[in-house]
Amino acid sequence: MTKRMFTLAEAARLADTTVEELQTAVRDGLLRASRLQNTGDVHVSEADLADWVRRSRPRDLPGRPRRKKVLILGDDLLLTGTLKLEFQRDGRLDVKSTSWGKDAVLLIHHYNADLFVADLTPSPTAPDEALFALSKNRKESARVIGYSILSYEEMKSNELFARRLATLRPDAFVTRSEGMRGLLVECFKQLGLLTRTVVIRRQA
Repeated sequence: MTKRMFTLAEAARLADTTVEELQTAVRDGLLRASRLQNTGDVHVSEADLADWVRRSRPRDLPGRPRRKKVLILGDDLLLTGTLKLEFQRDGRLDVKSTSWGKDAVLLIHHYNADLFVADLTPSPTAPDEALFALSKNRKESARVIGYSILSYEEMKSNELFARRLATLRPDAFVTRSEGMRGLLVECFKQLGLLTRTVVIRRQA
């Protein structure tokens, strides 16, 4: 079976780090890598990158509750960026975001998230591979929230959305009409955490 390989730039994007940090890890022997003979470019395998991420990222301190992991999936950069910033305000959470595609598939397999927030709004980028990976590979205790800019009425009549929803089978669903506050409240509910006023702000 062929191993999936990434350039250092691709690996840095997937691991939410810099190329310089990966170069240092390779030089220090902490990250296994190979150099292509024809171009000299350095590549790392999917498995080696995932192993380095697990070993290099800070762990929760002894005696403190484990931080809940949240993975945001979607192509709407405004939505995913805003939601990620809101989550990062809360020290109880560790959060990553990614667009649909191979980046999403890699993180679904290796990030071990407690909560997935998936934007299912129909778009030219079909996330079928990632949705399938999410439906088959998430841990049993993980929760999934679907989100869409469509109203409930529009959802019922949209064939693409209906297919994505059937594949994902989310534990909850939020529409744009419920706003960012509604989405955040549902996220914390699914995580089993109380919301904090620093996270939920009154919108103008």
